[in-house]
Amino acid sequence: MAIRLDHVTAELDALFDLDAAGPDTAMSRHVPRVFDEVGFDWRGFVEPGFSQRFNGLMRRGLESVGAVYGACLPSAHVLDAWLAVARAGDLLITHHPIDVRNGSPVHDVWAEGFVPIAEEQLQAIAARGLSMYSCHAPMDISLEVGTAAAIVEALDGSVVGRFWPYGDGHAGFLADIAPTTSDRLVHHASELFGVSLVEVEGAAREEITRVAVVGGIGDHVDQMAVAERLGAHAYLTGELHVRIEGDYGRRKFAEVERFAATTGMTLIGVSHAASEHLVIETQLARWFAGTFGVTLRPIREAEWWR
Repeated sequence: MAIRLDHVTAELDALFDLDAAGPDTAMSRHVPRVFDEVGFDWRGFVEPGFSQRFNGLMRRGLESVGAVYGACLPSAHVLDAWLAVARAGDLLITHHPIDVRNGSPVHDVWAEGFVPIAEEQLQAIAARGLSMYSCHAPMDISLEVGTAAAIVEALDGSVVGRFWPYGDGHAGFLADIAPTTSDRLVHHASELFGVSLVEVEGAAREEITRVAVVGGIGDHVDQMAVAERLGAHAYLTGELHVRIEGDYGRRKFAEVERFAATTGMTLIGVSHAASEHLVIETQLARWFAGTFGVTLRPIREAEWWR
């Protein structure tokens, strides 16, 4: 069933209250930087509104949308997979408008952080009349279709508080869950996010009933401390350590290690992409089914840690 692109984007904008939101703090820095570094005219590729707020419709293709796809990141793998099956007018919705490579604990790989979409992929998207929509901070703070909200829902938890001021709300959710142990919660996280390696630091606990949840990058020790003061027994995020090569990344890594040595919480990392992809396959997919009667087709990363 084809739907009008403007109808889809209007409903998404309303869902995430984009008209009231200010420019995305993180993406308004990183998007211009990574494209300017490679000399690509990103403003000529994106919609005028996106170049101002860095959320919403990023690239306008044909007016009639056939299939809707979703992913956390527009990585090279995701875009190749999409371009292999997409037809003119199809829409890709991502949480981030650009890729991010924050390294991997699997082989202790350190990486470069945010990177631009390859020019040849952008040209293919434009030539084939495809559309792209991205929603970053407003999706992080949303209680209805949100990166943290989806994790709380998957844990069958109840939101009892918020922390980590971010955008126009809070990126961190505090949730009460049925009693569990550190070992069981780690095993549950591995299955829930489909990751073979879960990064675990901090204290092992025999009873956990309150979890602090942050999608994506969670390596801010000041916010970890806030979560602990609010009664969290465990802290579940995408990345406990952001392995970005350079002085900044090494300093942040050491800060988390020092915090982990003293905290009473169990600290759990499941990878940036996996933690924020969950909302695509659950809450956003349900929203599309209920709002448009459309099945959202998720595209997973080949490797969650990278």
